[in-house]
Amino acid sequence: MPPTTFGTADAAKALLVLALTTPAPTVSATAPKIPDQQARLASVSASRSLITGANSRASTVVANGASYKDIARPTTQLEKLIGELRELNFLKADWDGEGAAAPSVLSLKEAVSFARLLDGIALPEPMLLASGHTSLYWNEGDLYADIEFLGDGRIAYFIKKHGDKHKGVLAFDSQKMPAVFQTLLQA
Repeated sequence: MPPTTFGTADAAKALLVLALTTPAPTVSATAPKIPDQQARLASVSASRSLITGANSRASTVVANGASYKDIARPTTQLEKLIGELRELNFLKADWDGEGAAAPSVLSLKEAVSFARLLDGIALPEPMLLASGHTSLYWNEGDLYADIEFLGDGRIAYFIKKHGDKHKGVLAFDSQKMPAVFQTLLQA
């Protein structure tokens, strides 16, 4: 079968499967190879080259004789949002050319935790503020919302929905969506 075209996330998963199932060679580069080690290294090479499948949605990865099916799937919108948030962590201080602070790791972690709780809520756009805090932003129809993650377990928010304005600061538990957002961010 011809090799399957994978996306970046799919390729990373395939490499992870191979890394976890492939024993590390125990022979140094200068030590002579004995036949058993050569056979094992050949098996590893063959296993790595057997990433095949019928199409990009259904594939099989074979590593050391074990098959892992259906690792190729489309990336969800939520996964894309979380990926965009995590990419913000690569920015350095002065990322905007105007003296912005480096991204706050704690703020980014809070934003990712919050994003995972967005069940049934339209997904926002991620933003990095000059303060280094991460923010999520909605501007759809009658909803405008900006939620800033302060990096200390608190969220500052401004929400305008159907002409009503709501703002404040509240504690954030990364395991549960605050009730105010369940109500105000629903479509």
